[in-house]
Amino acid sequence: MKLKVRPDDFQVEELMHPNLRPDGPYSIYKLEKRLWNTLDALDLIQRKYHLHGMSRAGLKDRYSHSVQYVSARGDGPKLIQEKNFTLRLIGRSDEPVSLDRMTGNRFGLTLRNMTSDEVAAVKRNLPVVLKHGFANYYDEQRMGSARHGEGFIAQKLILGHYNGALKLYMATTSAFDDAETRRFKTGVKENWGDWRACLKQAKSEYVSVLLYLKDNPKDFEGAVRRIRGDLLELFLNAYQSYLWNETMSHLIVSFGLKTVAVPYAAGELLFFPELNPEARDFFREWEIPVASHKTVPGNERTERALNLALVREGLTLRDMKLPFRLRGLFFKPYTRKGVVVPEKLKVSEPAEDDLYPRTKKVTLGFILPPGSYATVLVKRLMV
Repeated sequence: MKLKVRPDDFQVEELMHPNLRPDGPYSIYKLEKRLWNTLDALDLIQRKYHLHGMSRAGLKDRYSHSVQYVSARGDGPKLIQEKNFTLRLIGRSDEPVSLDRMTGNRFGLTLRNMTSDEVAAVKRNLPVVLKHGFANYYDEQRMGSARHGEGFIAQKLILGHYNGALKLYMATTSAFDDAETRRFKTGVKENWGDWRACLKQAKSEYVSVLLYLKDNPKDFEGAVRRIRGDLLELFLNAYQSYLWNETMSHLIVSFGLKTVAVPYAAGELLFFPELNPEARDFFREWEIPVASHKTVPGNERTERALNLALVREGLTLRDMKLPFRLRGLFFKPYTRKGVVVPEKLKVSEPAEDDLYPRTKKVTLGFILPPGSYATVLVKRLMV
């Protein structure tokens, strides 16, 4: 099975009700894009069009056709058109765009290059997922700071291993890197410590870090502080998401449920075919917290699962904080539903795939809560 062969094979639209008013201090926009991730698009918009204080509710994948809401402080242009994205003003508001105003995401997916067994798996699993839901894991898109089994940047930061964090950031390739980034990181790895040589080939994202290291070659903590704040926040979010997935897997095992393991970039995801009554009642009553030094597990079962996830990393909940201060940067405590049920789930009859001869394609349509991953649902449907 193949997904995201074309951008239009993965369509996602944010469902949101922005509180519009004629004279609000924030400009509210719809951003429609292909072949751009959200952060890169917003970075270009802020630099080129001088929009300030931009915020968004979610992050949308580069390899998709996505529609989402963003906001900026003050006045802005009514329309911005760049290659592969359009930003259109829809009104003003008293508040910026945030996750609080979002009700979900509507997806339209095309699954391609499917075998007859894969088509049968989707048909078999659809009614089970509608009845029992699926484990609400974070998918590997969220794990962009994981480096080929060498750990997470945030884990290095927690332990004060700033040199190691920088090596993961600038000199270790990721499955999500494009060819240009891979070449750059390979060059930095070969010239590690020779910051002048690294600067000659530096991508813009890394210039400020390398300039600092050129003048302060041993101050790795100071160099970490030069990484863009939104990227540092993503590194922390990625590690919390990985630990949440591990916690969820331990919870599923604790109920004695049958499981099927599906590999992903950061390890394995354990899916249950169905929930027993005890597990169903638990996941209805409790949301599952992410790991933070301020986390309150809420019940003994969750506390045990969290501890099992952390001990494998050599950490405890008390350790889930950074040893340096940077405004607004910390492991934020929040909870997440352990099990979700897709709404308005529809599946087409299999058809001949126009791109892959002698195989089938199937289209899916559904709505998921904010923060839930369509790719995780696809993984569940395919087991």
